[in-house]
Amino acid sequence: MEQAQGLPQSRACAQSSLSRVGLRRPDSSGWQAPRHRNAAPPVASLAGGTAAPVPSSSGGAVPNPFLTVLLPTALALLLCNMDRICLSVAIMPMSAEFGWPASLQGVIQSAFLWGYMATQLLGGQLADRYGGKRVLAAGIAWFSAASLLLPLALSPATMAAGLTVPVVLLSRFLTGFGEGVALPSMSNLVANHIAPAAKARALGLCFSGFHSGNLAGLVLSPLLLASYGWRGLFFAFGALGLPLLLFWLKVVPDAPPAAAAAKSPGRGPAAASTAPEPPHASTNSLPEAMDSSSSGAPSTSTSTATSAPGTDGGGGASASAGLSASANGSGASGSSSGGGSKSDMTVAKLLSSPATWAIIVVNVVNHFGYFIYLNWMPTYFNKALGFDLRASSFTAFLPWLVMAVGSSASGLLADHLVGSGVPVTAVRKRLQTVAFLVPAAALLLLAQPGISPAMAVGCMTVALGTTSLGQAGFVANMSDVAPRHAGMMFGLCNTFGCLSGIVGVTAVGFVVEATRSFAPVFLLTAALYVVGTVVWNVHCTADRVFE
Repeated sequence: MEQAQGLPQSRACAQSSLSRVGLRRPDSSGWQAPRHRNAAPPVASLAGGTAAPVPSSSGGAVPNPFLTVLLPTALALLLCNMDRICLSVAIMPMSAEFGWPASLQGVIQSAFLWGYMATQLLGGQLADRYGGKRVLAAGIAWFSAASLLLPLALSPATMAAGLTVPVVLLSRFLTGFGEGVALPSMSNLVANHIAPAAKARALGLCFSGFHSGNLAGLVLSPLLLASYGWRGLFFAFGALGLPLLLFWLKVVPDAPPAAAAAKSPGRGPAAASTAPEPPHASTNSLPEAMDSSSSGAPSTSTSTATSAPGTDGGGGASASAGLSASANGSGASGSSSGGGSKSDMTVAKLLSSPATWAIIVVNVVNHFGYFIYLNWMPTYFNKALGFDLRASSFTAFLPWLVMAVGSSASGLLADHLVGSGVPVTAVRKRLQTVAFLVPAAALLLLAQPGISPAMAVGCMTVALGTTSLGQAGFVANMSDVAPRHAGMMFGLCNTFGCLSGIVGVTAVGFVVEATRSFAPVFLLTAALYVVGTVVWNVHCTADRVFE
């Protein structure tokens, strides 16, 4: 009897303790971050589709992160890919005008990736130190100016001097250099502004914008080419950077709500620096403690608290890591909220873990295939299947459309599986396995001689659409294992991926020129998908590896 009477008191004590460190009952939508002492109120739930901000006790409001972070990021990534993919369409009239063989076309298309690779790691480090908003704003200005540079620099004097190819290579290098910071900045923004339970959905929304840029580029490019030529195409896409930059600077917050509140008048720097970080609670105590923090409402467990820390499921570690990441993003540590503070994380530390190498290997395989699709698909439809320029661009639209839809669907599917009790590591492994093995089978069919155009388009659509599941696989796994260093981790892994893309895009030109066929390319890519699947299932984990 005495023990029973003490139970409510114990639960009350647990609630009080959790309140002091910032833990609270999770919102069922997953978009609400943990609240810290002296922190601003949580952001509004996005699951129900509402765009209304949450009123605070002081009369202010916390903006909806969908409108202030995810939507602007998706639009920025959309323009990134428009500027990137336009050359895959423009390369055909440009090569006809300048007499470029297929091998030189591959080198020219790979020039973008030279610059893109150069700023992956740097972009991640800068985003973690100064904030994703500032770094991506600089990237938008840079790659838009570089796109405008190409037609401006190709003057009659430049062409008469025989500098056409060097100028094109330089322009595409600079375009890639500016775009290289985009995805690391996105990773930083998601890690800092979005609760861990909704991370896969947030990444899915951002990547839907990313892949929609391919759609917009493939639809608009042939229309602009027909009316204004390839020079007008680069002018038009480059000019879109200015309104996007103004929108970005106006809408995107400089820091997460809690960090901004901690820096507001009346709250000195000590408020942010003394806010305690949530403890790495075990999954045995966390759900019960959260349950007692609400009066009368039914218990709702977090989507990542599904297994004990250190197990293969990775759920317990992911839960505590996600809470810690939210704390850090809200000013508790200041390492990645744009305050300019230094991190003690190094590349060598990241490379010391098999989990990092699993992500790197999968990134290398994914990018090898992705950039071949991105740069050579219109040419494949034109040269191998006999479609004209406009039909090649519009036919290439379908696979990218399926991939854009699949990116959002992958996030919803992953969050549903985790919420249903499937361990986080199992979700990452299963989705990435499907994302590689189904495209491998499609490419094997695509390599068969005499394949019909309809079958070829279908196989390409299946291959690209299914790889989008990787957004909830290896991409989401980057912030599982290193939530406080998401930008740096993304930049590191993507650097290896870009190197793979350079090799793949360049090699395709030489292979096609030598064999007059894309079949060897499809067979090699399918084999790499199988290798990547094996490595991923052996070494992937959703446990938090780096503090």
